[in-house]
Amino acid sequence: MRAIFKVITTKYPKAELVIAWNQPMLRIDGHYVFGASASTKRILMSPWSADVIADFAAKMSDLVVLKKTIGVPNDWDVDAKLLLSLVKARLTEVK
Repeated sequence: MRAIFKVITTKYPKAELVIAWNQPMLRIDGHYVFGASASTKRILMSPWSADVIADFAAKMSDLVVLKKTIGVPNDWDVDAKLLLSLVKARLTEVK
């Protein structure tokens, strides 16, 4: 999860890492833009928007895509381009 958050915070240095609902979240200008939680077998990620997930669903056919979360295996090779695209879409949505 550190690698996931590092990709996003490197591109968006204004992103504030906070703990909300006992999970790490990134907030920019008061808007939650990305969150994650870990379990035994996977990491669940969320760009805080079902619309953003739906827009990118075709690009994530190899991942477990649900209505509000995206599941990746714990040993997932971080896809920086995908993560940054999700955050960018979320920022566009909230502004």
